[in-house]
Amino acid sequence: MSKISSVLIYRIPLSKIDKHKPQNKNNNLPCINAKNEFSVGLYFCSLIFKKDFGFINKKYIFNASGKPTLESEKYGFSISYTNDHAYIAIVRNDIIGLDAEQVNNIDLSVSKEFMSERELLKLKESTNKYGYFYRIWTLKESYVKLIGTGIDNTIADIELIEDKNGKFSLAKEVEQKVYFNSVVIKDCIISVATFNFMNYEIVDFASTKEFLNKYDH
Repeated sequence: MSKISSVLIYRIPLSKIDKHKPQNKNNNLPCINAKNEFSVGLYFCSLIFKKDFGFINKKYIFNASGKPTLESEKYGFSISYTNDHAYIAIVRNDIIGLDAEQVNNIDLSVSKEFMSERELLKLKESTNKYGYFYRIWTLKESYVKLIGTGIDNTIADIELIEDKNGKFSLAKEVEQKVYFNSVVIKDCIISVATFNFMNYEIVDFASTKEFLNKYDH
């Protein structure tokens, strides 16, 4: 798996992480903490880069909005957490944004806080309102993660349009075209945004132990 021509999305359970907490032997890596999903996700990223790509990441760099990046520009990654799982997207020679959300019966009135009038109309007409709600939310958040800005200042200003094939794009023209993709896995919607069109591959693990047995040795 050292060469990548698509987005790899790793789906890793976190619910039993206390029982299988690895020893962090590299002081440059973030210490794994069962109560800190962010540190756990970065630690897992380091393990994946080393095992699957032969790349040892010595430190993460954070922008003003807190987006983590690597010292090397050879790889892009993004992390999201939902329903006791970490979702880690990795791509070669590109930047990526990923968001994952468990579909729940949420109060749909909150959609007015981040959807445009056209999006609200599509939500009203949808036969799967919760699915549409979470798809729009994850697509917008994946874009925010792609460009590295804060959610509070950006997400309400983003409008998405859907073509006849169910593909989404930005309503407003931007300097560099953005490609969106979404997939549903076990009642979770996972959306990614990239600057180049790519397919995706899901790397799924049944347990934290299975992941650590493969990557942390």
